[in-house]
Amino acid sequence: MLTDFVVQLFDDQPRRETAAYMLLNGKKTLSVLFAALQHGQLQWLQLYPTLARKDFQAAIKQLVASGALTSTATGLVLADPQAKAAAARRVALPTHFQPWMGVREFELRLLLGVQAVSEAAYHNNHYQPAVRDWAVQQYVRRWYGQARHADFAGELTAAFALLPAASADRLAKHLIGHDFVGGAQAENLAGEFRHLDDLAQLVALIAGHTDWPALQSLWGGRVALLSPSNYRACQLIDAGQTREQVGLSLHLKPSTVNEHLLAAAIFGWQPPIQALYPPALLHAFAAADPHEQDYQKLLAALPDAEFFHVRLFQILNLQGRWPRG
Repeated sequence: MLTDFVVQLFDDQPRRETAAYMLLNGKKTLSVLFAALQHGQLQWLQLYPTLARKDFQAAIKQLVASGALTSTATGLVLADPQAKAAAARRVALPTHFQPWMGVREFELRLLLGVQAVSEAAYHNNHYQPAVRDWAVQQYVRRWYGQARHADFAGELTAAFALLPAASADRLAKHLIGHDFVGGAQAENLAGEFRHLDDLAQLVALIAGHTDWPALQSLWGGRVALLSPSNYRACQLIDAGQTREQVGLSLHLKPSTVNEHLLAAAIFGWQPPIQALYPPALLHAFAAADPHEQDYQKLLAALPDAEFFHVRLFQILNLQGRWPRG
């Protein structure tokens, strides 16, 4: 069943297997993020952090041997689209999952939060916690102690009512409360991804309902996808500093500043194009091929450009955000 998942990471454009594996594990290097953007899979960052490298490689080897994937000089290419379509029917990938949701952390807090509120309603202080993780227990203890659970049951009922019935039923079967032990477990990879998608739908509802303070607090808000220095670098650029000045201000190497800005652009930051490109270079990029994926060809065609300029041009074109006209 793992091959049914792995084959869906590839298409007719070459992709290095290492970049695909590192995306699933949550590695946020610029090369991994850019490859994910190219293949339209940025939402699957940290989708499968427990996947062992040897298991991933074994699946790749099996797919190549079966003819589903083909090796090229620049990566693996999907050779059998029908095999991918059949795999997608057997193992559907989560469509609502986003890395900013923190669904795995939220699931543990939800399990323990439901149990704590349920047992308290029956004045029961002696029970085995559904979650053994100490950090989760401390988080829920603080949440409960600050009376943020006040209308938790009402909010959770409202959220479940807005979920598709099948998703709500599956999630309910995982919960544990007073005299109720759902404890349902996913039987296979397809079930695990379905459960992730159910949780993602619930988090999406919570994120859009500021009128659910108990659930908002238990969730904890959006997960930051970039480092504090990364966000700070963007703020300084927006404030009018040059890349060189940002490096001096934050004590960062020029290459680190560039990586910070490019990663932020991949995650949606809108860079001030006019400030980052000299007018002549910006004019030259207006004539460049917006669909060119090979940065070396662009560098050769634009000798006055740096790698930073070329990669930012590629990122914004892939997102449809490069200014036209």
